[in-house]
Amino acid sequence: MTKITWGAVMVLACLTGSALADETKDEAACRKGKGKVCLKLGIAALNGQGVPKSAEKAFEYYQLACKAKVAEGCGFAGTMLVLGDGVTADAAAGFAMREKACAGKHAASCNDLGTSWSEGKEGASQVDHAKAKPFYEKACKLKDGLGCFNLGNVYRLGEGVAVDQKKAIPNFQKSCDYGAAKGCTELAIIYYEGTVVAKDEAKAIKLLEKGCKLGSEIACKNHNLLAKAKRP
Repeated sequence: MTKITWGAVMVLACLTGSALADETKDEAACRKGKGKVCLKLGIAALNGQGVPKSAEKAFEYYQLACKAKVAEGCGFAGTMLVLGDGVTADAAAGFAMREKACAGKHAASCNDLGTSWSEGKEGASQVDHAKAKPFYEKACKLKDGLGCFNLGNVYRLGEGVAVDQKKAIPNFQKSCDYGAAKGCTELAIIYYEGTVVAKDEAKAIKLLEKGCKLGSEIACKNHNLLAKAKRP
């Protein structure tokens, strides 16, 4: 059994008291309209970081952050509404919150709205690629890797536009540059196949290596296969 001295207990009590004081101070600041403080409290409540874990409380804080014009708060609250996390699911309300977030330049929300229109779900009334594309464009412009990847797929698959693989390539490159493993992997395939651009296995291997480092198991597997095949 671990022995705890009274001195240690007193230190723990002081630390706990300090943490509670900080939380109370942040709560007061949030209620006074400090949106970024509300956002911080929401994240802490959702993850149980220094406070009891509570999706309901997180949603409340995100709403307050949104009210204070912090775009991330709108986006996070919108996602919770769409998923029914800590609140009764309401896709239409979640969609509206994401629209507010995207207007405030929250890149992930712009991409989420694009996906909604591409798939006809999460608040979108139907599949409408023409409405999806501008959201992907805005997300990509805001340096969201998944937004750029999805924009690349718009051109690769011809979703509401003519198929244009050459227009897809720069968007996949941006996706990779902004840290989306999918973009690196898709671009690697393009360079390995060599049907749209000149075949470049060395570049494909480098792209797969980056995709692997970014967490893609498929990129890791294909990188190992190609790298092994290149060894003398």
